[in-house]
Amino acid sequence: MTGLLRPITALLLSAAILLMGHGLLGVLNPIRADGEHFTGLQIGIMGSCHYAGLMLGCFAWPRFIAGVGHVRTFSALTAMATITPLVQSVWPEPWTWWAMRALNGLCFAGLLMVIESWLNASSTIETRGRILAAYTIINLTVVTAGMQLTAIGNPYSFELFTLVAILYSLAAVPVALAPTTAPPAPRTAKLRIGWLFSVSPAAVLGAFFSGVANSAFWTLSPLYAKGAGFAVSDIPWFLTTAALGGAAAQWPVGHLSDKIGRRRLAIVCAALASAAGIALFTASHMGIATILALSAVYGACAFPIYTLCVAHANDLVLRKRAVEVSSGLLMIFSLGAVVGPLLASLFM
Repeated sequence: MTGLLRPITALLLSAAILLMGHGLLGVLNPIRADGEHFTGLQIGIMGSCHYAGLMLGCFAWPRFIAGVGHVRTFSALTAMATITPLVQSVWPEPWTWWAMRALNGLCFAGLLMVIESWLNASSTIETRGRILAAYTIINLTVVTAGMQLTAIGNPYSFELFTLVAILYSLAAVPVALAPTTAPPAPRTAKLRIGWLFSVSPAAVLGAFFSGVANSAFWTLSPLYAKGAGFAVSDIPWFLTTAALGGAAAQWPVGHLSDKIGRRRLAIVCAALASAAGIALFTASHMGIATILALSAVYGACAFPIYTLCVAHANDLVLRKRAVEVSSGLLMIFSLGAVVGPLLASLFM
């Protein structure tokens, strides 16, 4: 495993720092918004704005990556993303937060595109599942750590938002100073959804519905936990158990997908995630221990699905198409993710 990941160590370190800040902000936003008396619908719109920005970024950033390369694009976007938590800490108003969440999503579209296309360009069909699994393990683990950082400060003050900005800024350092080189920038890269659907309808549909479900979960699960009787200080544990469940499942799922194929494994994960989601719905009055156990099961089943879709689509194209595949699936995921929080907030 060490030899497999050595060429991408700097990228994974940058991704870890970036996503730790993202995890902290993900929990901080709904808690602070609830404290500022945002309505459930306003919080749902806030989540949708992030994913709307993510969707718009899928149109813009492939050309920048093709023009200036992975490292420069990553460095510029971390600088832009740093603005968003700072503005949120100063102006806690719905309209301001919607705009900043959209800008944050716009930046993260390019950042995730750089990370995922770099990883896919550095892997083969035989290793892709494990490399993407390692990335997702790191992703979910550091997001979990970020969530727990809410305990070191007051979510109703500015300090934790400033910490998010610091982490975003630091994320550019390992990639910028890495001795290893990034993959060559593609000569051309553009969003081609029709082409991507012709390559893999399963990956496109899987990415869309993964976006619907997981965006609703991350945006509104703090409100679910609060309604189920969690104290404010305990709400991050609900998200933490889901993230840890997802992290624990990634490596076996990735290794298994390298052996038996991605599509059939995605079907199994989707069916089990649906069952876990229904169980969470019916168990909201059954006590915190039961809810935490079901949250871990949901994370273990639901969070690998998008990774499986990305790996499956990249198996079917040349390496030089990695940016187009990454941007296309991120666009489809974002389209579903715009819908998810709105629907969930209305049902809640």
